[in-house]
Amino acid sequence: MLDTALPGPHRRARAALFARWGGLALGAALAWGIARSDRLGLGILHAIPVFGICAVVGILAADALIPKQQGPVRRAGLTPRRIRDFLPIRFATLLATQAGALIILLTAAAFTASADDMGRAGRSLSAACGGLTESHGPWPGLFYGTPILGALGIGSTACGYALYRITRRPAPDGDSALLADDEEQRRDRALAVTAAWGLLVSAPLAGSAFFASGALRSLSCLGPAPHAVGWILLPVAVTAGCTAVWSLFVLAAPLSVPRRQP
Repeated sequence: MLDTALPGPHRRARAALFARWGGLALGAALAWGIARSDRLGLGILHAIPVFGICAVVGILAADALIPKQQGPVRRAGLTPRRIRDFLPIRFATLLATQAGALIILLTAAAFTASADDMGRAGRSLSAACGGLTESHGPWPGLFYGTPILGALGIGSTACGYALYRITRRPAPDGDSALLADDEEQRRDRALAVTAAWGLLVSAPLAGSAFFASGALRSLSCLGPAPHAVGWILLPVAVTAGCTAVWSLFVLAAPLSVPRRQP
């Protein structure tokens, strides 16, 4: 139960914190259950977007606790709020670059994939030379690429809607200090939503690049150029993995606490 002795802004800040962590806890529980039913890695692929979307729901619930303006007369700024005003540009640029790399990698993998030894299409990479056929998996073909791209599309839509709601929400009625706190909280939540999208991008990119690198470096029939691409994919996987860890840290970070009102 919330402490009613706290000032109103601090009670709402604590409730917002509980809402945000509640979304994370729900997402972690659902993701754990889905990942435990893992089938050839698909459980983990489905768990990541479920966790990210639950985190976004928690952020939206926290943002909905901002008090609305009351009374027949309401105040509004003359400058329209835009998503890019609250978006962390450098972080978003990094994630957009990784999203492009993920799409390119999955597209190339889809065209070069083959069936594995159990006949599952798009899960292996094969090459033939001198009458010898080599095969290595897992390979991020359509078997893995389809759920990754589907989750990325759904998650991007959810994160875009969350950014729209956070940006367009009416500002609370109050003095300049309260309005400044509101602007800061919008930026915090926009950063958290961006981090949720980051998980949808960077975690699959880290796994796809890592396994693609292993496959390309394992097949001697492919020649030096694919082997070089395999080595290039290793730092891509490491960078994406570090981005995923950072995104998770940002999601778990506490919200800004409003200034104490006189």
